[in-house]
Amino acid sequence: MLPATDDATPSANRLAMLDALRRRVANQSSVDAGEGVEARRALFSAGMPAVDLRAALDALDNFERAIVEHDDRLIVEARRLRCLGAVDRVIARVQSRDLGGLDAPTALASGSCAVARLSASIAVISRK
Repeated sequence: MLPATDDATPSANRLAMLDALRRRVANQSSVDAGEGVEARRALFSAGMPAVDLRAALDALDNFERAIVEHDDRLIVEARRLRCLGAVDRVIARVQSRDLGGLDAPTALASGSCAVARLSASIAVISRK
């Protein structure tokens, strides 16, 4: 059973929780059950459609699984970047909803920035 989302949570709190999640994923090197619960709570609090929520949860699960299973460093980093991209999309959706909706070009530009960061990170990792 999925936990109910609390629509009464102020948007500033939602964004702060999502930003903390993003920072944690960016620096994460091990998996902690308590932090995993907090990460999922942040995603559920965003009040997203089920399809978007599932995509973000899948990205987080795949990233954490790669760490736990001691996958190759490049696989872990690729999954980290996918997870960061999913979290960035969630943040963009929450911001657009809270600001009355962004237009399509602004939303696409936000996605393009995430893709550019992913590409740059992969290039750095590949050189190591």
